[in-house]
Amino acid sequence: MKYFYLYVFFLFCLIIIVSYWNTYIKSYQESFNTEKQTFVLLGDSILKNDAYVSDGKSVENLLIERTNNRTICLAIDHSKIIDVYSQINKIPEDLNSNYTTVFLSVGGNNILSHYFEQGNDTTDTTILDIMFAAYKKLVKNIQTKFPNVKLVLLDIYYPNNITYNQFHSIIQEWNQMLYKYALNNDFSVLKISNILTQPDDFSFGIEPSAIGSQHLVDAIMATY
Repeated sequence: MKYFYLYVFFLFCLIIIVSYWNTYIKSYQESFNTEKQTFVLLGDSILKNDAYVSDGKSVENLLIERTNNRTICLAIDHSKIIDVYSQINKIPEDLNSNYTTVFLSVGGNNILSHYFEQGNDTTDTTILDIMFAAYKKLVKNIQTKFPNVKLVLLDIYYPNNITYNQFHSIIQEWNQMLYKYALNNDFSVLKISNILTQPDDFSFGIEPSAIGSQHLVDAIMATY
């Protein structure tokens, strides 16, 4: 008789485990509609960081896996604002739908080119107005060509190392411009500056690492 009760106990536990598992799987599947929803990645190495991580650990690879291949990465390493227009032209027209979410990450390379590569004065931020005007023109282009998609703007993170600390105030000014613009135009902002914050989030001091990729993808999947 004692074995009978033991059997009933194990059967009950099995039912609970199966029930919980089915609920979890259903909840996970409902969080991303793989039949309709699509992610499109535009911009720079924040979203195209495969050159800085091991195989399968990039933002693109992780999102493709998590979305059941419903992610299209058109972002290209080293891209500046002007370079994203060619990426936009590669978006299939049939993705002009409210089931499509476009993530835009660009501007950081424009800032680095002006202040780091060209060595311009970091206390002079007047160039940011010109850069941001170009950024807004780019966003308008996406809206015009794909008016039905959901557009998510990514801010710029603050690499915490001796090489890039000097640009934090510039990045902060850019981000404040971005937040204000997004608020006034009802855009969603993914604040990766709050997601990628630790040294192990970065490769080579500035690119998203494998750990950073995971953190970023987790945030995207949890929010969108």
